[in-house]
Amino acid sequence: MSAPRRPDRPTSAPQWERVSTAPPTAQTPTQRTPRPRPPAPPKAPQRRAETGLADAAKGSVSALTVALGRARATVVPPVSERKDEREAERRKAKRRRFAIVWGRRAGYALVAGAAVWLVLLSPVFALDPHKVQVSGYGTVVDPEEVRTLVDSDEGESLATLSLGQLTSQLKDIPGVREAHVERAWPDGLVITLESREPAAAVHQWGGGYILVDDEGVQVGRAATAPKELPTLAVPADNPKVLTAALGVINALPPELRDRVDSISAPTVDSVSFTLNKGPTVEWGSAEDSELKVKVLQVLLTSKKARWSDVVDVSAPTLPITRNN
Repeated sequence: MSAPRRPDRPTSAPQWERVSTAPPTAQTPTQRTPRPRPPAPPKAPQRRAETGLADAAKGSVSALTVALGRARATVVPPVSERKDEREAERRKAKRRRFAIVWGRRAGYALVAGAAVWLVLLSPVFALDPHKVQVSGYGTVVDPEEVRTLVDSDEGESLATLSLGQLTSQLKDIPGVREAHVERAWPDGLVITLESREPAAAVHQWGGGYILVDDEGVQVGRAATAPKELPTLAVPADNPKVLTAALGVINALPPELRDRVDSISAPTVDSVSFTLNKGPTVEWGSAEDSELKVKVLQVLLTSKKARWSDVVDVSAPTLPITRNN
């Protein structure tokens, strides 16, 4: 076995490098070294604990202050003071209710007063005669009398105008049988009249004629008998005879009634009338007038009755025709 080989010795003397004492040169950007961070401050646990205790103390003081403030605000006053306060509140509420109630009453009174003034005193509802409409004068009612009566109520409130009194006054006018009055708001009237038309002219012993309707009510006067009316001769002091004679006229149909020239009735049972261009008809009383009309109409169609002077239907079941 051979012995280990020793390292070769250097053949030349060692070369020593010289260390430079100059400061190091600045490094290039690609070789920048990170800046060292500042050292962290040392922990102070004792100081933090003190700060927490101080904040807790401040919070407790603040809460205590709030609690004291609330306690002061909710301090219950003495009993007498509370009683006075309640009494003051009651008086205040009573005054408020009193003001509301009387305020409403005053408002109602004001509205009612305005309504009364408007209806009763204002010219809005005052009767204006020019706005009154009248119809039904007929042939005998004098329009001037109606107008004079309406003018007497001019200016009166339509709400207080008595329609009943006005109707009664209208019926007192000659020739008015019935009257109907209606309000035509705000300031007019509508008047409807039913006139009493003359049915006969009653001869007067002193001269002239009195015009009467079918009920015997006088509706006018005339110096001569109107041609369109039959003349009536009856006792002046016996209204029953006049009623009987007018009842006969009313029982006749229009075609016969228009042919009657004159009527004579000495008594209620001896009514007779003369037909224009025809005979005298002895009617008798007003009984069985319907049957008498039918018998007379048949007889007037016969030649015998046509040329007769008298047709007697006082006994309708036994009529008689004769010549004077």
